[in-house]
Amino acid sequence: MKTMFLALALALPLGFSAASAAETASPTLDKARTAVVVTDPQNDFLAENGKLHKLLAENLKELGTVDNIEKLMKAAKQNGIAVAVDPLVYTNLDAEWSRAGVLQRQLLDLKALHRASLDDPKGFEGSGADFFEHYKPLILDGRTIVVAPHKMYGPESNDLVYQLRSRGIDTVVLAGMVANLCVDSHMRALMENGFRVWVVKDAVGAPGADAYKAALVNYGMIANGVLTTAEAVAAMGR
Repeated sequence: MKTMFLALALALPLGFSAASAAETASPTLDKARTAVVVTDPQNDFLAENGKLHKLLAENLKELGTVDNIEKLMKAAKQNGIAVAVDPLVYTNLDAEWSRAGVLQRQLLDLKALHRASLDDPKGFEGSGADFFEHYKPLILDGRTIVVAPHKMYGPESNDLVYQLRSRGIDTVVLAGMVANLCVDSHMRALMENGFRVWVVKDAVGAPGADAYKAALVNYGMIANGVLTTAEAVAAMGR
């Protein structure tokens, strides 16, 4: 029995996840109970001069991520579906953390996704922590839920889950940065909290092919389904 279980465990990532990502049935969405959630649509990831952009640039271009995220947000708004944005922001006070993880410490030292403080507008406009300029008309329209920044990778440290539950939302169409970190962690946390989660695999970005493939394996095994942008837009329009 132990040998059979081990063989199954070794086979799953290669067979199961690939099939799931390729053959997910398009969901039927209750628009009043669905939200498009976009993690970290910020300059340091998406703008060409962003501090982290070069790490993601090849994957973003290959997937058409920038345009695909815009398509998701527009389709949601056109069909009466909520849009929630969950940014990653570090402040001056965060630099004092003594238990930051390896990547967190690197981001803090680099001052990526950084602003002086959450209540100080000075220097924020156009900074790496600011929203990607191309998306601002969609995000700052008074209709988008902009939650408090998360501090690691998932939404455990902010109010995303509360904001969604308070609106009766139980289904999430998930996209954003970075595929194998914040998107993956949001997927896991939302699933653990009882949401249905559909990840849009060409509306994310990863630091290289291996990281992207790793993310797809996890999406295919954990989420309710994995969609393309075209499939997600079609589902929102039905």
